[in-house]
Amino acid sequence: MSLDFGEGVDRVKIRVLTENTTDITLKTDERFKDKVQQPGPSTVMCWAEHGLAMLFEVTSGDSTHTFLLDAGGPLGSVSNNMKALQIDPSKIEKFILSHGHFDHFGGLNHIINQFSPGTEIIVAKNAFLPKYALMGELLGESIELDREKFEQLQKENKIRQLPGLNKELFNEQIKNNNLKLIETNEPIELASGVWTSGEIETPMKDELSTGLYVQKNGEIVFDDFRDEISIFINVKNKGLVILTGCGHTGIINTVKMAQKLSGIGKVYALIGGYHMNWASKERIDRTIKFLKELNPEILCAMHCSGFNFTARLMNEIPESSVLGIVGTTFTL
Repeated sequence: MSLDFGEGVDRVKIRVLTENTTDITLKTDERFKDKVQQPGPSTVMCWAEHGLAMLFEVTSGDSTHTFLLDAGGPLGSVSNNMKALQIDPSKIEKFILSHGHFDHFGGLNHIINQFSPGTEIIVAKNAFLPKYALMGELLGESIELDREKFEQLQKENKIRQLPGLNKELFNEQIKNNNLKLIETNEPIELASGVWTSGEIETPMKDELSTGLYVQKNGEIVFDDFRDEISIFINVKNKGLVILTGCGHTGIINTVKMAQKLSGIGKVYALIGGYHMNWASKERIDRTIKFLKELNPEILCAMHCSGFNFTARLMNEIPESSVLGIVGTTFTL
């Protein structure tokens, strides 16, 4: 499949609204000052929580469109931080849920009634399926589960069902606020040059995050993340900007999907969750090598990317790597 990304947008501005970290003392790196601004004291009233939400605005000519990818966790930091940063939720044209984990949809309850009537809410079909995660010393492990093994781990409190996105309640909120639900696994054009990924192909199966499961047809099976959605933006004369929620399908698979759908090889920026916190050294080595060869101008690994991986990224590809925290703004 090939999609029409056109000539690309003139500019994209991305602001991190929710992330695991807030820091008013982080200085803007002078090397990136025209592209990446750290927030400083402007986020003194902002909250951090385990989760991610990014507001992104794309501009072409005199036209600007505003979108929100994810809503962070259930504490509602996204709502608090929007107020602190003077962002009006009613200006958001479309909300895109990257996948059905609570640290990405949890804050939606706090802002959904502030969206304007007709705002589109885009989710994948599998986002509503029951999801599970291994716990404790098994966190991130790859264990085949039959019914007996699953029940044993439940009794030992080594696997738990994650807070889920309740479809009935979700549909009721959509209806009550006169919003438009788009439930699809296909790519959607958000604006000229801007697309959702749709269902991300995973030819490299060992790129998939481990330790996470989904209930399908009454069985608990490895989650293959058929609900994972990323954002692909063609920036005129610069290449692709790729935004990821968690990147559970794997950063390499996600980048290759963006290149395939757009027909554009050059990646300008890769921003979001890379989900490498449980990755083996071998996988980290492979991903670092891939990113070196990809050679984007901006690499920003946040939220679930993991300390080991992020440290490697900052040390081995320092010319492109920047930190992203609550309030970090990218102008690309």
